[in-house]
Amino acid sequence: MTATGVHAPSASALLSARRGRGPAELLHARLLVSGGLADPALLARLVSLYAAAGRFRAFHAHHLHAAGLRTYAALIARLARPHPVLAFSLFALSSSSSRHALRTSCHVISAVLTACACLPLIYGRQVHACAVKVVPPRDVFVYTGLVDVYAKCGDMVASRKAFDEMPRRCVPSWNALVVGYARNGMFLEALRVFKELVEQGLEVPLDQVSLSSALSACTGARNTRFGRQLHTYSIKVGLDVSALCVTNALLDMYTKCCCFREALVLFDATGCKDVVTWNIVIVGCLHENRFKEACVMFRSMFRGGILPDDVSFATALQASACLASCILGATIHASVVKTGFSDSPGLSSSLITMYAKCGCLDDARRAFDLAEDHLCVMSWTAMITALQQHGHGGQAIDLFETMLEKGIKPDHVTFVSVLSSCSHSGLVEEGRKYFNLMTQVHRITPWSEHYACMIDMFGRADLLSEAKQLIDQMPVKPDESVLGALLAASLNCGELELGKKVAMKLFEIEPSNSGNYVLLANIYASHGRLEAANEVRRWMAYQEIIKEKGCSLFNIENRINGLFGGFQKLH
Repeated sequence: MTATGVHAPSASALLSARRGRGPAELLHARLLVSGGLADPALLARLVSLYAAAGRFRAFHAHHLHAAGLRTYAALIARLARPHPVLAFSLFALSSSSSRHALRTSCHVISAVLTACACLPLIYGRQVHACAVKVVPPRDVFVYTGLVDVYAKCGDMVASRKAFDEMPRRCVPSWNALVVGYARNGMFLEALRVFKELVEQGLEVPLDQVSLSSALSACTGARNTRFGRQLHTYSIKVGLDVSALCVTNALLDMYTKCCCFREALVLFDATGCKDVVTWNIVIVGCLHENRFKEACVMFRSMFRGGILPDDVSFATALQASACLASCILGATIHASVVKTGFSDSPGLSSSLITMYAKCGCLDDARRAFDLAEDHLCVMSWTAMITALQQHGHGGQAIDLFETMLEKGIKPDHVTFVSVLSSCSHSGLVEEGRKYFNLMTQVHRITPWSEHYACMIDMFGRADLLSEAKQLIDQMPVKPDESVLGALLAASLNCGELELGKKVAMKLFEIEPSNSGNYVLLANIYASHGRLEAANEVRRWMAYQEIIKEKGCSLFNIENRINGLFGGFQKLH
């Protein structure tokens, strides 16, 4: 019973009362009768309704000034995540009026800083200016929040300055700076700050946030040596087993720093594992080309009662694609549907790629058509790539045009597939058109892969002069992919001298790539210079460079086999 003798309705009943005419007024009346205005969750919902109706200012002026300071701060905190702009507006309306100046306190500023982390930097700067006036620098909580806001907005100079201006700091203050540097890709700076933290000798020991952030920086900087030291420290303080985020950060470091054996030892020693733990190791298997093991671990996770997420399914689908196992991929597809992840755009693209790499283009198209309502650029790109890889360049171009008609903006990878389709299908005019579309209309800066596709297209069409002209116009120095395409074009167009010059450059850039030597030998042979071609092959043998044998995969009785001039069972 409330003071008025009316039973306070439940939150669900109050929130369902907003149906019909005037939902904000109806909910407001119910809250006034029941005394529910003191509940930040219900008050936040009421404010959201008034804001949606365009009556936020009127409601604020007449009612919110009566709320207590703690309720007001809790309200802003409640709105900060789902409605950051509304939370900031609530703060700005109160702080702009001298009548409500009392509301601009450390509690309110701390609450609104959470919203500022999700907004452009200008919002955080305004709150910082307000904090300087009403909050003393010794308030560690507020100024730690400012360090975090600047870091999340990408301004690490301002974040470090706010940190340096703090007369007193705690471990969360240091953590905010370390995490900020790591998230912004400044891994060496993150490690330097972490070392400063260790040298401070604070009474409070390093926590799981400190360690996991430093390990993340070690991963980005590929500093395995310091990462191992952090592993030793985590064992010393017991965080290697008690803090799962530290364990996951250690696993991530070992897998990405080519220490997969150590990652497996740590994984086996970890008692409590979550889906992130399994995902890290399964992705590690993928990077180590241990595709069958990745699929086995995926099944073990499932059987162990851990529900996979979209990352788990995408990784397992990629492993089955590398194994060219359509049956395994279809089994994973069934699990995707059963667990309700079939609407994930990322999984749609993974399914399309898996079926295409397994040679099941019809199934890839079926997966694409079924996901048409929630397709993103990744799914369209995957289907365009699938058509291109199966030799259907014309269909790939048609699908790309449909994509543009639907208003979906292509990205770099989309144009790589489109230009490759034009190259392999001999569509030179279309290739020129789409390259100009990419640079002039969509304002996408070409990668080396785009230039390589164009040069390959010109080479196949015997337009070597245009290929050389395009290379001369490149804003950066051509890399191995561009030069490799030019070398292949030299072979196709019978340009011996150009082929020799390009091959010499490639030998310096990638001396172990057998394909470049084979192309040069073929250029010599096409001009009847068989002794020079044999000399190239002898030079390959002297350097112990061996051309890898081609391998054709096919399925016999649910087993993938490879043909290398004979049969070899892969799994």
